[in-house]
Amino acid sequence: MARDGPSAVANAAKRAPGSTGAPLKTVEELSEAIGWSWYQWRLFLFVGLCVAADSVEVNLLSFISVEATRDWQVEEFWEDTIAAAVFGGEVVGCALFGLFADRYGRLPAFLSGVAFVSAFGIASSLSGNLAQLIVMRFGVGVGIGGFSVPFDLLAETCPASIRGLVLCALWTFWTFGSVALNVLAAYCLRDEDGPGGRDPLGWRWLTFLAAVPPVISLCGIYVVDESPSWLAARGRHAEAREIILRAAKANGVEMDDDFEVAPEPENEAGVAQLFDESNVFRTTCLWLLNFLTHFGYYGVVLFLPRILGASAVDPYNFDALLLSCVGEVLGAFIACYFVQRVTRRKLLGWSALILAFSMPIVLMRGVPSWAMMGAALVARGAANTCSSLTWIVTPEGYNVDVRATGHSWGNLLARVGALSTTYWGGAAIAEPVKVSSYVAAAAMVVAVAVHMPNGVMRGSEPSAEGRGEGEGEGEDSTAAARKTREGGNYGAAGGRK
Repeated sequence: MARDGPSAVANAAKRAPGSTGAPLKTVEELSEAIGWSWYQWRLFLFVGLCVAADSVEVNLLSFISVEATRDWQVEEFWEDTIAAAVFGGEVVGCALFGLFADRYGRLPAFLSGVAFVSAFGIASSLSGNLAQLIVMRFGVGVGIGGFSVPFDLLAETCPASIRGLVLCALWTFWTFGSVALNVLAAYCLRDEDGPGGRDPLGWRWLTFLAAVPPVISLCGIYVVDESPSWLAARGRHAEAREIILRAAKANGVEMDDDFEVAPEPENEAGVAQLFDESNVFRTTCLWLLNFLTHFGYYGVVLFLPRILGASAVDPYNFDALLLSCVGEVLGAFIACYFVQRVTRRKLLGWSALILAFSMPIVLMRGVPSWAMMGAALVARGAANTCSSLTWIVTPEGYNVDVRATGHSWGNLLARVGALSTTYWGGAAIAEPVKVSSYVAAAAMVVAVAVHMPNGVMRGSEPSAEGRGEGEGEGEDSTAAARKTREGGNYGAAGGRK
């Protein structure tokens, strides 16, 4: 019997669903049937390593900018420029990777972003002068700008009933990255033996070790599949079905293969779709959230090593920095607990309110050291919760056809916030003005959280997760898909909850 040629296979992959008479099922329904097991844990690990890599590279800026400029004996202005190069690269990466992922797939974008961070991260440790280091750090930033795509891939693969918990738990990798980098920095940069003893390894070794998480993620990407939701949106229903059956087999779930994957809406408008009638209000809210939460988070993280004081032996007060990281650990676990019990808006608003009250104590001079450490612990926990929740509500706010674009461009605004705080926090501005700006940013997060609409992804609210309800519950798959195309549980500003 003759075998089908490549064109026949391609046509079969793109044929209209329902042509065989098999029942239509949405990817979300099938993900719930598959459940959470080995297949999802594997993806969780590799996406988590990307989150850890982002955290490591950001925390690295606090040390590499100081150490490298000291080695090359250049002006202090270049400390902020090294950090700005990373955030500038992230802006470029965010603008490109989301569009790339919606057009060509989540997996190629995932691979490209991780490869960028791995290659340019290692190259940074070999830089021979300041100009080379700035270029290499810019390349790292471009790759980090694509890290919202793996996050979206996990969100689209995860069962809706536990998505909030999973995506919140993913940020424990961020906390792990913060702690690990500070431990490595203490080992590589602290002169523990004093004069005549062991010389510190230096910033080059620290920069090289910081590239380990993305390299590990890159090595494991061959076992990661494309997003079935994206494949369904591109009309490649047979491929989506094959991945779903493979996931069920990996999880040990017996699934009846008499089904076809229901269609998803295909993106045709690109960035312009973020501002159509059904998206303009949510895009405004999400862009504000991304800018403000990251402006506040990096305002704490980047300048804390300079605020805590130092000594000749311990130039960065590493013990105090590690203690402040405990705040992120506590914040991550608290967020994981409440994300299944409290609405996203309420949890985000309360976290921002706590940040607004704690940041003045961290940033004002003359505050007792015990009070500053306590406030730093609280501020890092609250700021980390705000930024991680922003990463959750952003992809949940968009349909699959524009989700990667929406998240990446929201992340672009987050990186603009980080870039802004790089120079603003170090600028020669009156202290009350600087402190007031960070408090105002946190207060604005509260205001946006109160007014922003709910998400369109099934399971975006804890009440829906707890009852197993959500978008399309009680409807057939075709009706659920049509409802998603029309804006999910809310439309424009007038329809928000």
